[in-house]
Amino acid sequence: MTTAARRMTVRARLLVYLLVLTAAALIIAGFTAFAIERGRIDSQITEDLALRTEAFTELANGDDPSTGEPFATADDLMREAMIRVVASPTESAVAHVGTTARYVPSAPSRLRLEDDPELLEAASENATEEVVVRAVTTDMADYRYAAVPIIAPDGSEAGVFTIATDRGALQANLSETFRLYALVASLALVIIGVIAWTTVGRTLHPIGVLETRTRRISEHDLSERIPVQGHDDLARLTATFNGMLDRLEGAFDDQRRLLDDASHELRTPLAIMRTNLELLEPRDPDEIVRVQRELLEEVSMMSRLVDDLVTLAKSDRPEFVLRSPESLLDLTRSTYTRASALGERDWRVEAAGDATVVVDGQRLTQAWLQLAANAVKFSEPDSTIWIGSSVTASHIRIWVRDQGIGIAPEEQTRVLERFHRVDPDAEGAGLGLTIVAAIAAAHGGRLELDSALGTGSQFTIVLPNDGGAS
Repeated sequence: MTTAARRMTVRARLLVYLLVLTAAALIIAGFTAFAIERGRIDSQITEDLALRTEAFTELANGDDPSTGEPFATADDLMREAMIRVVASPTESAVAHVGTTARYVPSAPSRLRLEDDPELLEAASENATEEVVVRAVTTDMADYRYAAVPIIAPDGSEAGVFTIATDRGALQANLSETFRLYALVASLALVIIGVIAWTTVGRTLHPIGVLETRTRRISEHDLSERIPVQGHDDLARLTATFNGMLDRLEGAFDDQRRLLDDASHELRTPLAIMRTNLELLEPRDPDEIVRVQRELLEEVSMMSRLVDDLVTLAKSDRPEFVLRSPESLLDLTRSTYTRASALGERDWRVEAAGDATVVVDGQRLTQAWLQLAANAVKFSEPDSTIWIGSSVTASHIRIWVRDQGIGIAPEEQTRVLERFHRVDPDAEGAGLGLTIVAAIAAAHGGRLELDSALGTGSQFTIVLPNDGGAS
């Protein structure tokens, strides 16, 4: 592609392509029509000459209309034949002997064959009783002609009847018509160019708006959106671009939130670790063991926090959940077995859905066990914790219900916020329920809470049953 072509705008390139295609179509159509019409003219000339020659042959073999008897002389036949010829500026006839004309039509404005000796000579040499249309080009015209010998009553050849058409004149008329066609096509091409320039400009206007708005968008301001107008390809492109901005803005928000959360939550354990290291007495073995234990606890907590933050950061990605057919009954039994090791509680399976569901079994088990761990954290030893699941044609439900301290109504709206703790003294970073909600959302579902102070809580993950139940 040349430099000039690369510098052309989309509008200009589209206009050039459109005009080139339109011009090519008009040229092909014109030449095709010209060729067809020229062939039609030649066929029409041949047909007319053949019919008129056959008419003369029938006249020569018939009777003289004035006497009712066979023609007495060749001159009578020639005269009668010329009377019957309807001559025009492009077609005429002549009865001649050699290059000398004997009889011609009486029309004043006609093709004067008698003035072209080259034609008369060629006709005399090629006259046959059979109808044969021939071509000859002289200094005067390009002819198509048929020549028939005139036989006298005594059987001798008395002359030649020649009928001819000026093919060159007819083709000139055709050429003039197509010159007019070329002029009209050129004007039409100009009009098409003007209309196309305006129409393409209006059609591509959203792209110009897209470019202008895109220039105003930066890494620090992704809130700009482009209005979607209509329902065509450009409207869908605009909607797709807006969706891309939504995802970018969400990704940047997640990135900033991850950095903010990490800096906020890691600052305290890092400060504790620094203080312990600064106050460490290296000559005291007991002090070293104590500090080592505390540092390992802080590192373990930081590792869990980082893992939780990474999990939340990945929750918006398509590959966060990998769905496959899973037995809900087996998932319930497996989760019950693993949850039973989380604490000394009276673990019970309240219900178990017996169906095959399309979910990410590992992520769902992760969320389920997190709910079970929360139930252990906020309930007394030997209290009952119920694990259950159910499935309908439209929804999958899995839940954990405990007899713990419950959650106050004013806290229930904040319980899913990052780093929010119902009990500030409880272990953990306050990300467990946030991760559960993220896993539910990644499946297209939600996390529901039913709780009362002093009675206990039930957390239920509600997912759409996209795969259907079996």
